[in-house]
Amino acid sequence: MSQARRLPLWAVSLIAVIALHLVVYYAALLWKPAITPVLLEPAAMLIELEPVTAPPEPTPPQPIVEPEPEPIPEVVEAPKPKLAIVKPKPKPKVKPQPPKPEVKPQPEAPKVASQEKAAAPVKAPAQQQTNQGEIDREKALWMAKLQAYLSKRLHYPERERRMNRAGSKHALLVNFTIDAHGRILASDVKRSTARGSFDQDVQRQLRRASPVPPPPAKILSGNSMSIDYPLNFTLTR
Repeated sequence: MSQARRLPLWAVSLIAVIALHLVVYYAALLWKPAITPVLLEPAAMLIELEPVTAPPEPTPPQPIVEPEPEPIPEVVEAPKPKLAIVKPKPKPKVKPQPPKPEVKPQPEAPKVASQEKAAAPVKAPAQQQTNQGEIDREKALWMAKLQAYLSKRLHYPERERRMNRAGSKHALLVNFTIDAHGRILASDVKRSTARGSFDQDVQRQLRRASPVPPPPAKILSGNSMSIDYPLNFTLTR
């Protein structure tokens, strides 16, 4: 085959190769791999629980100390008694005594009154202990209601949430005064591990949460009462 006849065949082959490469390149641009969705697990919630106190260790049993045997007393012979004959003395003459005056019995009413007076102080402490037990029980029930109410309305401040990292913890001791209708009259932060802006935001949340569940009348001293309330905040994302 001559050189003139080979040139068209080479040109056709070159064009076919270039076209094949273009087709492969265009198909590679259009081809996209299938993406399988990845399911992520829900974010874990951090719940702060009260520390569990370990039960006290049992005290070891004390060794039983056997009492020492008492020493056997020595036998001492007592001296033999001597017999002595004593003559009876003559009895003295008894002089007649004048008759004693009659004593009239006093009425028993004062004795009953004295017994009631003596029994009154004995019953007072028992009644006082019963009243104090009822007051403590009602106060514990009311504190549980107050804690459940405030836990739904107090949260980590939004401004501090943007500035702090996840897991940041702060503890506050807030003192506030409540009247008989549950209204918060005043509040003050006694102790805090956060800065002042954090404490001020918590106090604003307390004022917005007013009124709280009213305290029982038995635990009120007058028309209002003041309590120290601890608060713990943990930042979760």
